[in-house]
Amino acid sequence: MVEVLMDKFNHFKDAIKLVALYQATLEQMDTMKGTRLHRQNIKAMMTRLETEIERAIRGPLSALDSTDEQLMSTIQYKVEMILDLSLEELAGLKLAINEYRAQENERRSIQQIDGVPNGNHR
Repeated sequence: MVEVLMDKFNHFKDAIKLVALYQATLEQMDTMKGTRLHRQNIKAMMTRLETEIERAIRGPLSALDSTDEQLMSTIQYKVEMILDLSLEELAGLKLAINEYRAQENERRSIQQIDGVPNGNHR
């Protein structure tokens, strides 16, 4: 039972990531309009892709939005934050995330050794 719930939760988390990536892709596509990289045939393909992406995420996105407006606002804020980063900042973000995850894993290992369940520190 717990395993089934964890699988559903993990699928939900993956779906949220997918929605965030689709949103970031759509917004990044818009930045290419009016550039030499945005030729007519590419523009047509991007427009079709944008329509298909919007069609694919419309149902899940509206269901998620009506379920939790705060979550949708948080996702939108984080997508915008990522889109505003420079390439150097994106590389730095990856390093910071790796450091954070290493520290979290170390903290969990210490807590397990100390016998602290579920990340609740004494």
